[in-house]
Amino acid sequence: MALLSTSTSRDLGRARALAARGDVAAAREAYKALLAQAQRDAALLTEVGVFEASAGNAAAARRHLEKALKLSPSNPDIHYNLAELARQAGAIALAERHYRRAIAASPDHADAHYGLGESLRLLGRKEEALPFLIRAHELAPQDPEILNCLGISLEENGHQDDAEQAFRRALAADPRYQDARCNLAALLAERQDYQAADRLFAESDRAALPAVMLGRWANILLSLRRREDAASIAEEALRKDPRELTALNVKATVLQRKGHFDEAEQVARAIIKLDPRHADSYQRLATMRRLGEDAMEPLRRILGDKSLPPEQRATAGFALYALLDRRGDYPAAFTALSQANALRAEQRPYKPDYHEQLANRVMATFDRDFLASRFGEGMDEPGPIFILGMPRSGTTLVEQILAAYPQVHPGGERNDLNRLARSMSGYPEQAGIVASDWARGNALEIFADMRAEAPEKPFATNKAPGNYMFIGLIAWLFPRARIIYCKRDPLDNGLSCFEQNFELDISFSTDLRAFAHAYRLHERLMSHWFRASPVPIHTVAYEALVREPEPHARALVDYVGLPWDAECLSTEHRDRPIDTASVWQVRQPINAGAIGKWRRYERELAPLIEALREGEE
Repeated sequence: MALLSTSTSRDLGRARALAARGDVAAAREAYKALLAQAQRDAALLTEVGVFEASAGNAAAARRHLEKALKLSPSNPDIHYNLAELARQAGAIALAERHYRRAIAASPDHADAHYGLGESLRLLGRKEEALPFLIRAHELAPQDPEILNCLGISLEENGHQDDAEQAFRRALAADPRYQDARCNLAALLAERQDYQAADRLFAESDRAALPAVMLGRWANILLSLRRREDAASIAEEALRKDPRELTALNVKATVLQRKGHFDEAEQVARAIIKLDPRHADSYQRLATMRRLGEDAMEPLRRILGDKSLPPEQRATAGFALYALLDRRGDYPAAFTALSQANALRAEQRPYKPDYHEQLANRVMATFDRDFLASRFGEGMDEPGPIFILGMPRSGTTLVEQILAAYPQVHPGGERNDLNRLARSMSGYPEQAGIVASDWARGNALEIFADMRAEAPEKPFATNKAPGNYMFIGLIAWLFPRARIIYCKRDPLDNGLSCFEQNFELDISFSTDLRAFAHAYRLHERLMSHWFRASPVPIHTVAYEALVREPEPHARALVDYVGLPWDAECLSTEHRDRPIDTASVWQVRQPINAGAIGKWRRYERELAPLIEALREGEE
C-alpha cells in the first residue's frame, strides 16, 4: 500500500505476525478487517490472496487475486500468483498465459520463467520449455528447485551430461534436496551406472522416499543382481502404494528368476489389471508359457499405437510373436517379430564399421607375442571360469551343468571385463604400456568380486557371452583360467537372438544382416584367440551337447578339473535365480527341441542366409 496510517500499519503487522505464527483463523479475521477499510488496495488484495493460498484456501486466494488484477492488470506478481494457483489446480494452459504476462511485465522474473518452463513441460512441449528454464537458472543460479527442474528438462531433451551436472549442482546448493538426489540416481541408472545410483538412494532419507522412487531403487538393485535387497525395497514401496507398478514389476521379476512361476504369474496379471498396456507383464507371461490367445488383440493395439514409447511397443511385439509362434502361424509371427525388432533397431542401430575396427585393434594388440611376453603378470591361481560365445549359444546351459558342483559359484553374466576395458584410457592399445603389476592387481579384484557371494568356493563363473571380445584380457589377467567357448549353428543362433527382447544392449540382435556380420566377426576373433591365447580354450557345440549330453558334459567337467557327477545333467533341478532370457528353458530337462527351428522361418530368414553366405566368400 502506498501510504498507511500508523494504526493501519500496526494492524497489518499484527495480521502478518498471526499468519507467520500459523494462527490462520485470527490472521484471516485481521486481514478481513483491513480489507473492509481498503477494498480497492491491489497490494493488500494480493497479500491476502497469497496468505489464503498458503493456508490452503485456493478459491479465496483466486478471488482476491482476480480482484487485485482488475485494479492492477500489469502487475507481474499478481499474474505470477494466479499462474501458480492455476498450475496447482491442473489448469496448465491458464497458468501458461499468466506466466507469460508476468514475464512480459517483468522480464527478469526468475520464478515466472521457472513456472512457465515447468508448465510447458507438463503440456508436453519439452523443447519450448528448456529456454525458459535456462533463463530462470541464469537469473537465480543457486536455486536448487530451478536447477532440479532444469535437469529434468535437459534430460528430456537428450542432454544427459548437462542434466547430470544440473542435478549435482542442485544437490550442492541443498544437500538435503531429495528430489534432485532421486532424479540424479534415476539418470545414472539410465546410463547403467547402477552402483552410483544405488549409493545416492542409500544416502537418502529412506522413510521420506515416495513409493515411486522406492520402486526405481528396487529396479536398480535388481540390475545389480541384489535380488533380496530389490525384493525388500519393492515390498517397502508396495506398503506405501500397493499399485506402484515398478515395484510390482520388480517383485514379479524376482519371483520369475527364482523359478516361482505361479506367484510371478499372479503379480503379472495384477499389473495388467492396473495397466492393460503394461507390455513387460505380457512378455513375462509369454516367457513362462502363461499367456493365452485372448492377449493377442491387446498386444496388437499396443504394437500399433504410435503414441506409446518404442520400447513398450517393441515388447508387445515380442510377446505377440511368442503367441503366434506357439499357435503355428509363422508368417504372422515373423511379421510381429520384425516390427518389434525394427522399433528396437531405431533405438540402438548396429554399427558394423565400429565393431570391425575395434575387433581389428583388439587382435592387433593382443597377439601371440604380447600374450606370451606378459603371461606371468596375472593372478597365478586357478578359479575363474569364463563361459562365452554368441548370445543364445548355450552359455546358460553350460553354467547350469557346472552349477551342480558345490565347488562352483555360478556368477551369471558379469561385466567386469567390459568395465575394466572402459576404465583404461585408449583401450586396447594402452594395454601395451601399463605397469607389470597392473594385471595381477585387477585380476585379484575381479576374482574377489566374482566370488563375493560365495568366497568359500574355489571356482566362480562369468557367463557374459560377449567376453569373446576380451579373451586377450582373460589370458593376461588369469593365466590359469578356464575358457569355455559355446558355438551354435548360425541360423538357429540368429533366429534365437532375433526373437529375444534382450535387456542388454545387443544391437546386432535386431537386424538379420547385422547378426550375420557380428557372427562372422566373432568367428574371426575366436580363430585369432585359438592361435594366440596361451590359455587352452574348450569348445562346446550346442547341438552335440543337447543331442547327447553325457559325453560332452564329461569333457566339459574334465576340462574344468572336476570329477564326473551324473547329477550335473539334471539342470532343471538347480534351485538358483536365472537372470537371462533362458529363465524358462534352463528349468526344463536338456532337450534338442530348439535344433532346426530356423526351418520354420526359412523364407523369412533369407536375408540372414544370404548375408552368412556372403561372409564365407
